[in-house]
Parts: sequence; structure tokens; C-alpha cells
Amino acid sequence: MDDEVSKGRPVSTTIEPSAEALSGFRTLDIRTDRLISSWLREVGVPDGALKVNEPAPDFLLPEANGKLVLSLELRQAAPLIVTFVYGTWSTLCAAGLRALHAATSRIGAADAKAIAITPETGDMPRKFKRDHRLDLEILSDLDLGVSLSFGLVSVVPAEIKSRLLQCGLDLSTPYGFSFWMLPMPATYVLDRRGIIRRACVGPDAVTGATTETMLAALSELDAEPRP
Repeated sequence: MDDEVSKGRPVSTTIEPSAEALSGFRTLDIRTDRLISSWLREVGVPDGALKVNEPAPDFLLPEANGKLVLSLELRQAAPLIVTFVYGTWSTLCAAGLRALHAATSRIGAADAKAIAITPETGDMPRKFKRDHRLDLEILSDLDLGVSLSFGLVSVVPAEIKSRLLQCGLDLSTPYGFSFWMLPMPATYVLDRRGIIRRACVGPDAVTGATTETMLAALSELDAEPRP
């Protein structure tokens, strides 16, 4: 499989959430999220972001409802889609999570599983799941340790921090820590050995189009002979 990561280059394609996906969000929230996604596109894919054919680190994280989830157990049982978002408060990330939820039946039919990872504390993912009736495990990466191990974290520069604060967004509130860092949105497909078979990294890596790309990757995996 080809690596989808545009390593070291800014992402040029912009995919805006649909009007339906933006419903329920304040105009201020939408403007704030566009500021973040614009900055992430300028930053480009982090140099250390994991790529296709590299082993993914295993992790243990709490799910929104408090259950501990071990990635090793999940991916040994079936191929695993792992999606990283920077917050359920984000219009872009929320649209991506809804798209992933909409594909859960097709993912299950491919004998695979999907999980999402956010730096937020459990209350916000739990409320998001309840409000949108999502059948999707959302895990809390409370110290960004897993996001760091995948090479996805960037430090928010002072100028962007100041503009976000002016917009009323203090990242310490949803994240529960004072360090101004964000994980780059990303979606990975891991095989049963934990090897990355498809990697999409960038602000548009959690869209419905990306979900379709991951489903195609699962079909390719299903066609391979099992060891």
C-alpha cells in the first residue's frame, strides 16, 4: 500500500465540514476551528509522524465511560482503525467522528474495529457520544503520551495561542493540562501484527473521504492470505 502521508509538506487541500456537520456549533467555535486547521496546514505533517510499514506502539487508555482499552488485544483480534482528533469541540473533528461512526457497520463487516483518540478528559467525549448517539469507542489520551508516540504533536506558537485566547478558547479547559500542544489529526489502519498498513495525517485526515480510504485498505487486508 502507498503511504498517504505528505511528510514534511503543508497540506494544500482544504475540506470544509458540511452545513449539516456545522449545525449546533456557534459561529465563534467555527471561526476558532478554522484558525486551528489553517495553522496545522501551514505547519505540515510532523517529521516524526509514523508511516506505512512501521510498527505502531501499543497503548492502554480509558474509554469515555471509564473502561480501560488495550490496543494490543483489539488489533490481535482484528485489523484496527485508529483515528486521532484534537477535540470533540472542533467542528472538523466532530464531523470526522460522525463519519467514522456512520461507517461502523461496514467496518464490522470487514472484520475490523475502529477507535478514536482525543486529548480531552472523559466528560467531554462522554457527552459528545451521548448527544450524537455514537456507537464508537473514544479514548482519552490525557497526557498526549500516545499522540506523542505516533509523532503527531505540535507545540502551539505564542501568536496562535494569543489569537485562540482572544476567541475564548483556553486549551487547558478541555485537556486538563496547561501545555499548549495539539495532536495533528490522523487516521491509521493497523494489521493484526501492529504494522501500519495505511496512514493519513493532516487536518483533513478525519473526513468521510478518509474513512472510505480506510475501508478500501481493509478490503486489501482481507484479500491477503493470513499467516
